[in-house]
Amino acid sequence: MLAIAARQATHNQQAEHPMHTTIIIFFGLVLLALMLYIGERVGFSRQTLTYSFVFLWLALTVINGAVGVVTAGQPVSSELVVGTVVFSVPVAALVLFMVLNRA
Repeated sequence: MLAIAARQATHNQQAEHPMHTTIIIFFGLVLLALMLYIGERVGFSRQTLTYSFVFLWLALTVINGAVGVVTAGQPVSSELVVGTVVFSVPVAALVLFMVLNRA
């Protein structure tokens, strides 16, 4: 009986994981858009905005991964894989934006 409950709890955590990852990636893309829009309006250079976003997003991704390991009990290896995806998607969008909008 206890094994069944443990299996269901693990299954529920795994089912929620992709949705959480999608929400965090979406947040990263929104943060990127806001930083680029507001930063260009204020007058920051694209290079400054790029480095600032990458540094900020890396810090937020590491914090999110640490919370996942400590609070949710996720294995570190799983959080490293998910964290890599979470970090890479908005940074890839930034690179694509920079390549397509050279000024």
